Amino acid sequence: MKRYYLMKKSLIILSILFTFSGHSQSIPSLLDSLNKYKFTNYNKALNYGLQALEINDPEEISINIFDINAGLGEILFYQNNYAKSIEYYLTALNLHNLLPVKDRRHKYVNEPPWILVALGNLYYKIERFEIAEEKYLEAIDNFNLIEDEFISNKINGLSTSKTNIALIYSTLGDFQKAESQYKDVIELRKKAGYEATVIYQYMEIMQFYYKYNMTEKGDDLYELATILYKESIDVKKGDSLEEIKIWYSYVLSVYGSNLLKLKKIKQALISLNESKKIVVAQNHNTTVYPDVNLEIAKCYYELQSYNKAENALVESLSSDNLISEPKPINFNSDKRRLEKLLFLSKIYNIQGKETEVIKIKDSIIKTYQRQDNWDFNIIENRLVLYEKEKEINKNKLEKTRLTYTTYIGLLSFIIIIIIFFYRFKFQKNKNSRLELEKNEVSLKLESKNRELVSKANFILQRNEYLKNIISKLNKSEVNEQSFRRVKKEVSELINSEKSYEEFDKIFTNVYPKFYKILNEKHNLSQTYLRLAAYIKMNQSNNEIAKISGISLRTVETQRYRLLKKLEIDQNLDLNTYIQNIIWPIGSSYYYQCSIYVVYVFYKQTL
Repeated sequence: MKRYYLMKKSLIILSILFTFSGHSQSIPSLLDSLNKYKFTNYNKALNYGLQALEINDPEEISINIFDINAGLGEILFYQNNYAKSIEYYLTALNLHNLLPVKDRRHKYVNEPPWILVALGNLYYKIERFEIAEEKYLEAIDNFNLIEDEFISNKINGLSTSKTNIALIYSTLGDFQKAESQYKDVIELRKKAGYEATVIYQYMEIMQFYYKYNMTEKGDDLYELATILYKESIDVKKGDSLEEIKIWYSYVLSVYGSNLLKLKKIKQALISLNESKKIVVAQNHNTTVYPDVNLEIAKCYYELQSYNKAENALVESLSSDNLISEPKPINFNSDKRRLEKLLFLSKIYNIQGKETEVIKIKDSIIKTYQRQDNWDFNIIENRLVLYEKEKEINKNKLEKTRLTYTTYIGLLSFIIIIIIFFYRFKFQKNKNSRLELEKNEVSLKLESKNRELVSKANFILQRNEYLKNIISKLNKSEVNEQSFRRVKKEVSELINSEKSYEEFDKIFTNVYPKFYKILNEKHNLSQTYLRLAAYIKMNQSNNEIAKISGISLRTVETQRYRLLKKLEIDQNLDLNTYIQNIIWPIGSSYYYQCSIYVVYVFYKQTL
């Protein structure tokens, strides 16, 4: 019994020790493990990161916890889990703001620039280019604040941000702006004095030029990269030399791929095989190796060397561990794999290798399915990211709503007061202007009435003069025949329509609507219209008789008949009715008045 008790006690102690040992890893060691598996085994890296957050005291803020959140955001980004990625990146941003300045990696930056670059990459992936560019520009501002002792990190960050902005411009078709950004990046890389990064940058810009068919510019950069490579390998040693060679292998691969596109197959093969040779010699695990084999396979296919094309493709698939049952790294790797498998299937069909086609059919189907899943995940993550963005914006608005509401309310009140003040002032000025215009119109109307009366008086005086002539002729001893002729001519002159037509014209200019209103209502003859015009001018019956060259009795008869035609109410007399005929006074009246003034001036100058 005692022995059993001792065994039980020992098991409990061992269990406690194992439990303790399972959690005994420190946060720094878990961070190291996360970074170790960050690009090779996502699940492992994620577990290490989540374990570190689990054992961390929430109240404790450190640069390690900042790095872990940033690392988790990066891993999830590679997995296209954008919604979770942005959560960890934003947490990292908040932690950085809470860190004491002395504990920050760069004490002068406002926000960690690489996190801003990562956020820009997120928005670039979902084609929110405006926001992506904004994040890259913020990153540039913060990279410029990094101390000079970290110049390499500073220049690398600036170059990356500018390169990403160039990608946005090229995607949007603004090649001039994209090229300008790329040129800035080259100058930055040269400033750092690190040949490998300059060669790398040449390669990136070559891709840009070749993609948009600017072959000559791309070839110029190839020549520059080759010259720099040959100069560097004579003086560089160790890791630096290895990196220079690897990046130059990429340059050769990009150059060869463009030659292939231009159907310069033999030249392309030379460049691509040289690229492959450098990578193999360095024994470097890089994506250029499977990709260059794919391009080599395409060259052999164009040369109808199908066996060589098959061997190159199989080697490409094998080097990526894709010929068996792979675990896809991301959407792009799956897309590339599908391209290789379909190309290999095509070659097998040409060769009549039906068995081999069947062997890879399942791989093709599964890759299609995974790609569909990736497509769905990308769409889903875009939607989630949109929602996340809305949530972030909502929180920002809630934090500043009270302040903004106060400011906006005060500003609105001031604006309303200003509007009312200027409206009052405007209305006052408008009323003053209308009063002046009214007075001006009245003065012009009065002047025209005087002119009209003058014209009527002229007719009156002319007729009186002619009547006197007739009277004198009656008393003179003249030939009866000549007397009748003169008397007839004078009478015709008195009753001449020409003078009255001129009178009508002037009257219409002064009273543009008068004749029209009467005609519309009563359809009067010219005789009665003219009689109404004389009444409108306040002419007496006697004056009307003299102007018209008719007797006073005739005028009275015409007035009586006009009264009947107008069907005037018994309570109104003819003069009152005619004087109350109103016409609209506006812009058209102004125009008519202007015409009249010009007319009178013209008549007076004759």
